[in-house]
Amino acid sequence: MSKSQVFAHRGASGSHFENTMSAFQAAAKKGADGIELDVQQTKDGQLVVIHDDNLLRLAGIDQQVDNLTAEELGQIRIGKGGSRFLFGHPIPILFDVISFCQQNGLSLNIELKETVYGQPAVIERILHYIEGVPDVHISSFDYPTLQLVRQQDPSVETALLLKKATVDWDCLPAYDVDAFHFHKRLWKEPYLTPLLESQKTLRMYGVTGKESFLSQSPQIEGWITDYPARVQRKIKGSR
Repeated sequence: MSKSQVFAHRGASGSHFENTMSAFQAAAKKGADGIELDVQQTKDGQLVVIHDDNLLRLAGIDQQVDNLTAEELGQIRIGKGGSRFLFGHPIPILFDVISFCQQNGLSLNIELKETVYGQPAVIERILHYIEGVPDVHISSFDYPTLQLVRQQDPSVETALLLKKATVDWDCLPAYDVDAFHFHKRLWKEPYLTPLLESQKTLRMYGVTGKESFLSQSPQIEGWITDYPARVQRKIKGSR
């Protein structure tokens, strides 16, 4: 990779409501290299782009995504009142967002969420959707699910999301994935050395564009941020 990439976290979610077409379109306009998005599954098997498995935070409705059909979910709008950028958005279909990224030359980070964990048939469908996409990787906190991806198509890059308590930090190289994604709070000891010695692709999330290490961390190949334009300015200023 010739330079680090900037991924818009759930789209340009610092200015537009997360995981909406509005946020993804804004990310493209703001110069993001790629999009990070989340995938859940409906009751009837439709793959949709939404972070939470429950609609309470995003739509004010206490319903599980996988208890609703795609048609029922299509009637629901997510967002917050007070701004046309943040209110009244439909929940995108995964296939539509993949097509948008292809049309706009955007890299793609697909994070698999709870309702698709451990489901080989769903993984197979996602892998079919991304056939021909030139720059895509699949990430998750769930290591067994990433192993399903690995088994079905070893050529697809997999990235394990790390937390302090969910991985064995003494054995990072043993994880059969291509990359690690981690919050900026872990860019310090005792986590820094294991990350650097893991020989994996490293991508950091939680950055805002104000961090000094953005211009001082050549080991990081991807920045995942709500503020893609701000982060682009910071890293370009360091080149």
